[in-house]
Amino acid sequence: MMKRIAFVTGAGRGIGLACARALLDAGRKVVATDVAAPPPDLFPVEQRADLMTAALDVTDFDAAATLLERVRTDWGPVGILVNNAGISPKLEGGRSATLMEVTPEEWEKVLNVNLTAVLRLCRLTAPHMKELNWGRIVNMTSLAGRARSRVVGPSYAASKAALIGLTRILAGELGPWGVTSNSVAPGRILTEMVLQAKEEVNRAYAEVIPLKRLGTPEEVAAVVAFLASDGAGFVNGTIIDVNGGSFMP
Repeated sequence: MMKRIAFVTGAGRGIGLACARALLDAGRKVVATDVAAPPPDLFPVEQRADLMTAALDVTDFDAAATLLERVRTDWGPVGILVNNAGISPKLEGGRSATLMEVTPEEWEKVLNVNLTAVLRLCRLTAPHMKELNWGRIVNMTSLAGRARSRVVGPSYAASKAALIGLTRILAGELGPWGVTSNSVAPGRILTEMVLQAKEEVNRAYAEVIPLKRLGTPEEVAAVVAFLASDGAGFVNGTIIDVNGGSFMP
């Protein structure tokens, strides 16, 4: 059987890198993208034949279309899309802007990266998934889109909440072609983005998590790999929380 091809954004570090590695481990071909192409030496030598790395600004629609066409020509149609790229701007001292501090420029940039780019990538890949009669879209939302957050600002929280709504629309529209769309909502995970905050902020956050620790990128990636699998074919339009129990809906 032809190997499924996965396209992962924001794969140069943190959760995105862990997702790309987990999908390779699951036997997928993986296109790992980031604003700077992820170095191949981040991945095991024996898996690099199934790896393509590329620089991609997800807000550049033309560049995304060109890259996806190159993947289609070289390997075939993308069947798995992991929309992981995201930004959460910080002010001096590592804190987020408040309602009265957030600028129009920040608001527009965050929504472009975290939400609009996802819509565009789904529009580019959905026709190919329909041709396959099989597809997996996994959108990386956040605990901040599920419940009030004490550490992020309005632009990030709004973008992640909206992404959950978009995922549900995708699930309904694409489901008839065997294409599932789901969201993963990480809580506080040990990534470079989280480490922008002061140490005492992360320590206080860990204290209110029942597991008394922050999560790891690999724990999030394991959930993504499941949602991208054949075994997850009847999981559609849902949100899987990966937060150690800090939020229990």
